[in-house]
Amino acid sequence: MKKCSLVQLKPDNRARVAEIHGGDNLRNRLMSMGIYKGKELVKLSHIGLRGPVVVKIGRGILALGHGVAAKIILEHE
Repeated sequence: MKKCSLVQLKPDNRARVAEIHGGDNLRNRLMSMGIYKGKELVKLSHIGLRGPVVVKIGRGILALGHGVAAKIILEHE
């Protein structure tokens, strides 16, 4: 399994959250959105160089800021 950040993952790829680099505040905020360690997600698109990253988690679709997406480390094949 390879590790990369959500920003580095190519669009239309599926991956599992391995870790979140951030404080308790960020972890709690992401957990309330359904992003936590072990959760599978699909990156739909990345808008611009430092724009939002759009992901699908379960049935929901979220847009995360570039800084937040860079702190989410994923495992993928």
